[in-house]
Amino acid sequence: MKRVLITGITGFIGNEVARKICDEYEVYGLVRTTSNKNALNPVKDILGKIEIRYGNLTDFSAIRKIVKDISPHYIIHLGAATAVRHSFENPLEFQETTHLATVNLVHAALDLAEFKKFIFASTMETYGDQNQKTPFKEDLILNPLSPYAVAKVASDYYIRMAGKAFGLPYFILRCCNTYGRKDNAGFVVEYITTQMLKNEPVYIGSPDAVRDLMFVDDHVNAYVTALKSDIKNEVFNFSPGNAISMKELAEKLKEITGYKMEIIFSFPPGYPSRPVVDPYLSLDATKAKAILKWEPRFSLEEGLKKIVEYWRKNI
Repeated sequence: MKRVLITGITGFIGNEVARKICDEYEVYGLVRTTSNKNALNPVKDILGKIEIRYGNLTDFSAIRKIVKDISPHYIIHLGAATAVRHSFENPLEFQETTHLATVNLVHAALDLAEFKKFIFASTMETYGDQNQKTPFKEDLILNPLSPYAVAKVASDYYIRMAGKAFGLPYFILRCCNTYGRKDNAGFVVEYITTQMLKNEPVYIGSPDAVRDLMFVDDHVNAYVTALKSDIKNEVFNFSPGNAISMKELAEKLKEITGYKMEIIFSFPPGYPSRPVVDPYLSLDATKAKAILKWEPRFSLEEGLKKIVEYWRKNI
């Protein structure tokens, strides 16, 4: 059975990917050492099927030892600091936990004789500020607009350099914004949904910002597709290409939830400072559809209804 190491296994996408593949692969999860007794809650239902290792991705010696001990055939690197808005206030932390961590993991992987693929979670945020207002293709020059995105771009470039310089087999996924979280209401779709269901004020700080939104199952399927594919040393966009403004998103959720209050188009009091917001981020996934035969299965309407139903029962 092939061995897979997943960093960020307790994160939103990591735990879903682990759950999807743990019957077919020998799955190991890297978890940052913490005193939080609930750290493994996201994977508690599959702990009998996976093996957890503790270590900090910024500690090269520790990571090299863990990777050597496991000797994975595949690494799915999802571990990173992910809240874009916080990266402006903590830029150094984001460079360390994303870029430096990736460099460490790449060089640990290069020591493995039977290593098959380094699968990296990049993001549509790497495209940043572009002149066009049409979906972005993979060959655009990256122009990030946040410390978070800069760290992802640096990691992206380092992995591709390692492919040419050191022979690292890699697969880079640039996915759009994803929704469908079950225990975190801090991201835009979940935030709007839960506030509306609780009949509390909804603030939209960037109503004109346009984003693609992908349901979690389609995002997870992108990683499974990358894992199973023979394709390597390529970059792929994954997105349903359903560009929508945050104002339109809020209005759509208002209709689904039956929310009666007026939406407030400003940042909420105490919201972390975000000096710049990408005005338009939408991806062209033609390459993934043509080469990998990947297709999103959920429309935005279907996905939003599913998460409203979930939060209505579990709020």
